[in-house]
Amino acid sequence: MEYDVIVIGAGISGLTAASLLAKRKLKVCVVEAQNKPGGSCGIFKRKDTVFEQGAAMIYGFNDKGFAPHRFVFNALEEPIDIIKHDELYAINYGEHRIIFHEDINMFIEELTKVFPDEKENFKRFYNDLSKQYTKIIAEKPNFISPDAMKKSQGLEGFLRHPIEYIRFLGYMNKNTVSILKKYFKYENVFNLFDKLTSTYCYTNVEETPAILSSIMFVDNHFGGSYYPAGSTLNLVGKLEKVIEENHGQMIYRKEVEKIIVENNKANKVKLDDGTIISGKYIINSGNIWNLYNKLLKDNISEEIKTWANNLEKSYPSVVLFALVKEEAIPEGTLPIEMIIGNKTKLDEGEVTVYILSIDDKTLCEKGYHTIFAIGPTFKKWPKGFKNNYNTKTYREMKEVEKYRMLDILEKRFPSFKENLCHVEVSTPTTLNRYVLKEEGSVAGPKQKLGQHMLKRLKTKSEINNLFNCGESTVMGTGTPAVTVSGISAANLILRDLGIQEFEYKENMKNYVNIVKKPFGKNQIKIGKNKNEEKIAKLALECQFCDNPLCERGCIDNVPIREINRRVAVGNYYGAKKLLRVYDSNPCLSCESKECENKCIRKGFKKEVSIKEINTGL
Repeated sequence: MEYDVIVIGAGISGLTAASLLAKRKLKVCVVEAQNKPGGSCGIFKRKDTVFEQGAAMIYGFNDKGFAPHRFVFNALEEPIDIIKHDELYAINYGEHRIIFHEDINMFIEELTKVFPDEKENFKRFYNDLSKQYTKIIAEKPNFISPDAMKKSQGLEGFLRHPIEYIRFLGYMNKNTVSILKKYFKYENVFNLFDKLTSTYCYTNVEETPAILSSIMFVDNHFGGSYYPAGSTLNLVGKLEKVIEENHGQMIYRKEVEKIIVENNKANKVKLDDGTIISGKYIINSGNIWNLYNKLLKDNISEEIKTWANNLEKSYPSVVLFALVKEEAIPEGTLPIEMIIGNKTKLDEGEVTVYILSIDDKTLCEKGYHTIFAIGPTFKKWPKGFKNNYNTKTYREMKEVEKYRMLDILEKRFPSFKENLCHVEVSTPTTLNRYVLKEEGSVAGPKQKLGQHMLKRLKTKSEINNLFNCGESTVMGTGTPAVTVSGISAANLILRDLGIQEFEYKENMKNYVNIVKKPFGKNQIKIGKNKNEEKIAKLALECQFCDNPLCERGCIDNVPIREINRRVAVGNYYGAKKLLRVYDSNPCLSCESKECENKCIRKGFKKEVSIKEINTGL
């Protein structure tokens, strides 16, 4: 079968591009090596507890200004429930705890407690950046990367505010220190901004391009911080829902081994099982090293390969997942807290902790909190291949890392260890293995001077009909940025086909619903009628196991996990499609309970009602 567009990878950028193109009625196929969508944005479960596996600091759902996530869901006409956090996050900075208020004036008051002599300088700094941000970014937002922007769009922005535009472009090849020196006298202020840039794009102020930091320092204060109600399963699941409802194809557990190029035109991909799929256009959403060292290795010059391989990676990360009793988390703790080890440099003591169950009570049982903690690791970790990760040495390294992370958390939360109910660790090896993060580099190439903006992977490739999106591209790092990269890839293909692009318009109908918090199970609304809501809530009990035992018990090989994951987010069309491959729904006439008897949930609660879900469909 030939598709209009083949998308390699089902991370947020690939799903964004695919869903927008499917919405324009193009025939889309997404190929993903894992068994679910989302890449590093998504969940896994342990005994009903939901753990975020990666991207959970979500910006860009605000109702004004630069809001790419809201723009996408409005463009797709797909409703989504979103939690807005009261504050952005807190940073535990030595003896000080700085709360990042959305209100910039309140935030400046927090900073003044730590740096009393710099109060007026903070005011000038944030006032100047806010004016620039408002006029260039927020006033009339363009959700497209610079390399994909039409000349008319750039000219329009320049003509509206020429002085601010020229000043902004002047930041292109300057580092963040060059801005800070114009406002601040004391070096310890630079150390604080080091922590902010390392949070936003894994760089320090010497490395971070001023053109990026000038936006990052104020963007979140204009927009706020968000979390998809019920977990990021809903964010990525709804993008998949739009793809499937518009007759797109999702192929899981297949890895693209090669992009086939003929006469400098990409028109086919080869999968790891030997299957060849044809497409008029191809979008790669994976990292630059996989692209040039594997997918295009026979079709690209050594010069380009050398350039790609010389790009410095963002630092590798280690992640700790834990379930604790609620008494471990003091009252007043925010859903996102940064712990700083060393004020003067980045070290392994710098950890960002997500306690999202503070605002979303659906993630775990009452009386507990689910923890996701991520920070850098500078050890030498094996790559994600079975002969490397299944060794005694590697297992011992993981144990050491687990206790190191627990010690850090114990300093911020003194009774953390004694209230610990579950803990596990993901290393750079895990990230490499499961989500193709090269050497565990969670943000791809560093967004530092010399490899930022237009010096990164372009949206339009040097190979005809091949496009790129994701963290290696011009718009990288963070869910808003990779979302913009996906919009850009989709729009360039639509532009090439002469089909209407997706552009921001005033008064777009809103499909983003900000829910009351704390969000509870009684607030979950899925489906258009009682039957749909009933089976969706039953499907939410599924543990979405990596190796679902229930499927081994099914004589008809029904993809139970895949169906449940779709039903849980209201993707009934996609779930039914998986049953339509049979002449009739095999669950209707099945008398066996073997699938439910093998359900892992039976070991700690009632088994998932698999037959009721599938017959209800």
